[in-house]
Amino acid sequence: MFQERYNRIVLPFFFFSELFILTGIYLFTLSAFLESVIQDLLVINLIWALPSLFFKSYRVPRTYSFVEALYPQAKTITVFTVFYFGLIFAGFLSFRSLNDIIQLLIAAIIAQSIYSLLRYEFFHRYRLRGNNIHFVVLITPQEENNIENLKKDLLHFGYHIIEIINDISDINVVEKKLKLIISQKKINSVFLRQTGQNISKKLSKFCDQNGLRLKLLLNINPLTGRRGGLDIIGGFPVMDVRKEPLLYLGNRIVKRSIDIIMAIFSIILVLTWLPLIVKFAQMISYRGPLFFIQKRIGIDGEIFYLYKFRTMTYSKEANIAKLGESEKTSVNDARVPWFGRLLRITNLDEYPQFLNVLMGSMSTVGPRPHMLSEDLVLEKNVDNYRVRRFVKPGITGFAAIKGYRGGTDDLDLMEKRTELDIWYLENWSLWLDIKIMAITVWQMLTFRIPKAY
Repeated sequence: MFQERYNRIVLPFFFFSELFILTGIYLFTLSAFLESVIQDLLVINLIWALPSLFFKSYRVPRTYSFVEALYPQAKTITVFTVFYFGLIFAGFLSFRSLNDIIQLLIAAIIAQSIYSLLRYEFFHRYRLRGNNIHFVVLITPQEENNIENLKKDLLHFGYHIIEIINDISDINVVEKKLKLIISQKKINSVFLRQTGQNISKKLSKFCDQNGLRLKLLLNINPLTGRRGGLDIIGGFPVMDVRKEPLLYLGNRIVKRSIDIIMAIFSIILVLTWLPLIVKFAQMISYRGPLFFIQKRIGIDGEIFYLYKFRTMTYSKEANIAKLGESEKTSVNDARVPWFGRLLRITNLDEYPQFLNVLMGSMSTVGPRPHMLSEDLVLEKNVDNYRVRRFVKPGITGFAAIKGYRGGTDDLDLMEKRTELDIWYLENWSLWLDIKIMAITVWQMLTFRIPKAY
């Protein structure tokens, strides 16, 4: 499922903002002259809300025409006008003069139309500029007649087709072509015109191994697909092979909002004084920089700099470690002094990562990020490892609270860690994040952080 459908945050915001605009116009033009302001506001908002919900004027139409973009809004305004005059003459609404009535209607029509156009223009240009665009490969048995319509519709959903594979008689040939494409270009997803269970099953495994999302263009009636809650793109119902709640824009906004709140409070309440204590203790036990900064792998394989309090003695290998090439930490590691060990068993060494969270390269909860050298080995030896990159890495995570954290050469443990990370991204919820954060705090306070060495 795509982010625009059934959105739980953005579409309600657009709906209520239209009511807010209408309320503002009424208060500005008429409220000073009328006694029953509250009653009138309730009635006016109701007669706008009903046609708005029916005609869906709060949505952003996926069209290239300004006229079509304004069409739902025009129908809502027409019905609202009819209701408005009808209720005035029926005595349910107050009015001072005909001039005031016309003034309110004209102001409402102009303001709502401008708001609708600006909303449409913003999203239309945002996608056309390539922002929030995912690059995809289309695999279909033959050249479809409506391929251009499919391309246009996909662009409005934030997807741009850069390659089309028509010959799918041999799955091995298809995989070779895909390997060549992803070695030359950045690909996020693969769209497959459903042709049979065998090819979709094999292609699903290939996509998991290479960190690609697979979406099926189903050979069913569009009306049936729409009733099933599927998006209709270019006449095809589209189904995601993997459930990902964070594909919804609304869920991502909720998660990002929690991240920003957590980061701001953590920085203000803790990082304003904790670095002073850490630096003082470092000066006593092991000299060197306050922070340890290292390259890590983030969402979609993007490289970012991760911040930690330095817990090891400073050496000539520091520059190598910064590039993500350092040796993994082990039990009773001689490089970790007593104070560094204290930071690790309390998880306080990870606290500066709230800076990463605020900057957007990490989340409070998510799969733990690995060093570049470690990540390169794991993606070649652990099944479906790249799938964990579908979400931002976190300061803590579902696998981490279960004890699957820290460096290890045991591929069986990494397999289990990857399974838990994938389970998290497939079953994400706000409650799950809150639960993971609460368990992490409890583990910190009781010195029970698993494998904190």
